Amino acid sequence: MDKKSVIRLVTEFALIVVLIAVDQISKRLVDIYIPLGNTVPLWEGVFHLTSVHNKGAAFGMLAGSFWFLVAVRIIASMAMAFLLVKNVYKWPVLLRACITVILAGAIGNLIDQIALGYVRDMFDFRLINFAVFNVADSYITVGTFFLAVLVIFFPHKALKEEEKGS
Repeated sequence: MDKKSVIRLVTEFALIVVLIAVDQISKRLVDIYIPLGNTVPLWEGVFHLTSVHNKGAAFGMLAGSFWFLVAVRIIASMAMAFLLVKNVYKWPVLLRACITVILAGAIGNLIDQIALGYVRDMFDFRLINFAVFNVADSYITVGTFFLAVLVIFFPHKALKEEEKGS
C-alpha cells in the first residue's frame, strides 16, 4: 500500500474515532444531567432531550435479542471497515465518506450495546412523534441518506474508480 493510501485510511479512521467520541460524550452528558426517563424541553412540544435506554435496534425492534444485535453490529462494522481498506482508491472520496460516517454510528451504538446491554438515546423530536434517537443514529441515517442519493442519482460518479494518484 502506498503512502497516499495510508494517509487516506488514517484520516478516515481518525474521523471515525472523533465521531465516536462525540457520540459517547453526548450520551455520557445525558447520563450525568438527565435521569433515566426524564425529559428537558429545549422547545416545548417540538424538541426535548429525553433519557431513554433502547434494548433493541432502531425503534426498539428486536428488543431482547442482545447477542443477535451484537453479532449483526460487529459483522456490519467489520464489513464496512474491510471495504474502506480494500477500496481506498477504487471508491471516490464521497462514497468512502458515507461509509465512514455510517461505520462511526454503528460502532458508537455497538459500544453501548456491549458495555451496557442497551443503547442510550436522547433526542426526542416530538413535533412528529418520532422515536427517540442519538448522535450515532444520526450518523447512520445521514450517511445512509447521502449514500443512497449518491448511488441512485449519480451512479457513474459513485461507482467510478478513482485515479490512483488523486
